[in-house]
Amino acid sequence: MSRFTPIALGLALPFSLATQAAWADLTPQEVWGDWRAYMEGMGYEIAATETANGDDLTVSDLSFSFAIPESDGAMSMSLGSLAFNQNRDGTVAIVMPDTVPITVTGEDAANGGEPFTVTVNFTQNDHAITVSGDPEDMTYLYTAQNFAMDMTRMKVGDKEMSGDDARVNFSGTNLSSTTSMTIGDMRGYDQNGSIESMAFDLFVNDPDKADAQGAIKGTMGGVTFTGQGELPLEVAKGADMSTLMAGGFDATGSLSYASGSSEFDIKDPENGNYVMNTTSQGGDFGFKMSANGLAYDVAQRDVNIGVTMEMMPFPFEIKMAESGFNLAMPVSKSDEAQDFAFGLNLSDFTMSDIIWSMFDPAAQLPRDPATVVLDLTGKVKMLVDWMNPEAAAQMTGSPGEVKAVNLGTLLVSAAGAKLEGAGDITFDGAAGGLVPGAGNPVGDVDLALAGGNTLLDKLVAMGLLPQDQAMGARMMMGLFTVPGDAPDTLKSKIEFTPDGQILANGQRLR
Repeated sequence: MSRFTPIALGLALPFSLATQAAWADLTPQEVWGDWRAYMEGMGYEIAATETANGDDLTVSDLSFSFAIPESDGAMSMSLGSLAFNQNRDGTVAIVMPDTVPITVTGEDAANGGEPFTVTVNFTQNDHAITVSGDPEDMTYLYTAQNFAMDMTRMKVGDKEMSGDDARVNFSGTNLSSTTSMTIGDMRGYDQNGSIESMAFDLFVNDPDKADAQGAIKGTMGGVTFTGQGELPLEVAKGADMSTLMAGGFDATGSLSYASGSSEFDIKDPENGNYVMNTTSQGGDFGFKMSANGLAYDVAQRDVNIGVTMEMMPFPFEIKMAESGFNLAMPVSKSDEAQDFAFGLNLSDFTMSDIIWSMFDPAAQLPRDPATVVLDLTGKVKMLVDWMNPEAAAQMTGSPGEVKAVNLGTLLVSAAGAKLEGAGDITFDGAAGGLVPGAGNPVGDVDLALAGGNTLLDKLVAMGLLPQDQAMGARMMMGLFTVPGDAPDTLKSKIEFTPDGQILANGQRLR
């Protein structure tokens, strides 16, 4: 991600042509002109032959190319011929070929600049693209009964890799999307769509290890997606992501699905083979990227994971009612502290009895579902534009200084014990402070533990924890905690004072 390349935009181009009819008249030349301006604005070089036939326009020998600065290579995409036909209601129909070949060439920097070539075919049938609106506000409607992306060629150096060496296949059914494009100081877009079902099939043979290979297959059903944002009208060739965002790039998107499954089949002669199967009853993925920061939010529901490993004589299974994480971070250098966040949610985590019996055959530990929840926010002062490759290459220490941390929620519930916590900490930035680069912490954290002593007793009885270590753990809890309001409960208030002291329930530790 160090440099911006519009490869993803190029691959997704057919998906982004979408929407409903408006009553303003558009001409084929206006639609093609906007399409060309959009692609050239994203840094593509376009070669094409334009032929008018009455009100209609045919664009033949159409190809896009784009330099890839990281590899001194290029991407090219050939669409053959496109027809832009004038409809009687003032809309324009774009007729695309059933097969769109996409060829990417470059050099593999990880292998001494070895040249490579990859060709992917994008195919579709029963598809239609209709454009309506006016030149400054066009709306595209795109539908396709079936679509697929298949890698048809991969060449690395002098080696031509066959389907026995590598395979990449994506396919989907009943795609429908609408996209509105507006032109002003920036190019704005607003997209939404759905796909009835998707499938993927990936395979690679490790050329450096005999009999080592990996395969991943999966499906998704009930897929919906949205996207909104703004793009600069002109992107300098070779511009990195930092430059693009400084120019106003702002993108927000989401993808949701109703069900999913996957299968991983890994053959590793050195570490052992394993197969992993997963299923879920849907999930969500969201992202936002702009000069104000980068954010991700991922969640899955009713997750089931089954694993069979060569080194183990039996399969095992784990389940979760919900799993997910969120991450938000600043990307731009600033004299002011900016927000960051990190969250983790593993709810109702359970393991199969086979796993439990490995360390608790007598079932002494409660096998209730476990939960881990973490909600962390704070402030950080960024010292570099870490998405700028030149700045990142010169970075020798931390890219930022933490100024504040808020522990909104900490919950760990497992094996009959539960730990909870919350608190706020700020950092004074003093040189040589307790935390390098941040200074001395100021604030407090409240912690509560229930069932801790009972858990220690059971671990000792099971032989998993030596008695002397359990005694040491109890001594530590005695130093940092006081009894709670109920049996086998402990609580603690850890305070960090402005003069550098650390207190546990009023007792000075430092």
